[in-house]
Amino acid sequence: MNNMTVCNYIVGLAGAVIGGLIMLAAAEFPLSFTENGPGPGFWPFSLGCALLAAAVGLLLYTFSNKTDLSGQRVNLTTTANKRVYMMMGLVVIFCVLMNLLGFYPAAALLIAAVMRLMDYRNNKVIVLTAVLTLVFIYLVFGLLLHTSMPESIFLE
Repeated sequence: MNNMTVCNYIVGLAGAVIGGLIMLAAAEFPLSFTENGPGPGFWPFSLGCALLAAAVGLLLYTFSNKTDLSGQRVNLTTTANKRVYMMMGLVVIFCVLMNLLGFYPAAALLIAAVMRLMDYRNNKVIVLTAVLTLVFIYLVFGLLLHTSMPESIFLE
């Protein structure tokens, strides 16, 4: 598994499957443009296409450069990779907390946790960043676009 060729094939296939699944799920919603703009499935479908295209590009690149990549070893336990794994874990925790606490408290905790993960230690700036980001999200999505954010399962 430490071979770059094998890793690229695994990531390429996983990306292609995930991109295809995103496209399938987004196709359930209208994709066409109206006087109000694109349908709700347009951007997720576009992102699924982009992920699928990137995955196919990686697979084609790996297939054409197989001999060059097979000599490269992949170390999955470096400090930088561990930070990526922790960030992935924070996203999963955010998704769980968003259902339990609602969007705004979960986002505040996520912002603080990401800043700490990136070795930022000034607590006043962390709190200020979280507050200003959430105020911006509320003003743009809540007031201007009239979008309701996910609420806590305890408030439903």
